[in-house]
Amino acid sequence: MSDVYAALAASLPCRWRAQPDAAVLVALVALDDWALWIPQAPALLDDSERARVARRRYPAHARALAFAYAAHRVILAELLDVPVTRLRIERDAKGCPRLPGDRVHTSLSHADGVVAVAVAASGRVGIDIESRMRAREMPEIAARVLHPREVPGMAALPIAARGMALLDLWVRKEAVLKAAGVGLERGMETLWLPPDGMVGIAPAGVTTCVKSLAVGDDWVVAVSAPPGTPVDWAWLRSAA
Repeated sequence: MSDVYAALAASLPCRWRAQPDAAVLVALVALDDWALWIPQAPALLDDSERARVARRRYPAHARALAFAYAAHRVILAELLDVPVTRLRIERDAKGCPRLPGDRVHTSLSHADGVVAVAVAASGRVGIDIESRMRAREMPEIAARVLHPREVPGMAALPIAARGMALLDLWVRKEAVLKAAGVGLERGMETLWLPPDGMVGIAPAGVTTCVKSLAVGDDWVVAVSAPPGTPVDWAWLRSAA
């Protein structure tokens, strides 16, 4: 077992191993906290993941993606109790990760040095994470985010609050579209999120419920999963 595998595996909450099917499990990993292990990450990847990493133009982006893939693989291998070398992660037509036979469902997101991984046994799951710094640019793309039914509520907010509200809506909609297996192929402005977060996606035939997670002051995170499924999240911290 490599050092990076052992370190990531040791950081998983013990309660997740006891009841891996009871909730949507969301792991958050800050790359700055794992700098010592980042060079080892490529050794855990399969050939297709290494190829995607190699296509990144900037070395820093390639290293971040490699660690995101490595963390994803370790989390799944530990929760499923299979050797990481035997873990097969496929990609659907939209590039979303899938496990053969849908033994569990999973979703991966990464932004500005933080990785978010969601795992659910109860059904399809989607996760998205963004830095709160993006809020300042969101008003410029409001038309790409807001469904017509959402426009009046956004207009009623103070101007200073709209950027953050739009970013929160963006993240929740992306999580929903990932859970539905649609991705950004469907424009966010065509999707209305009701106040209870319950959404039916046609023609995918998926009903999902999206929740925002209060994971800290710097990040906006949302996860979408089958209605009624509780969410258990944790930051995975390095012991070094």
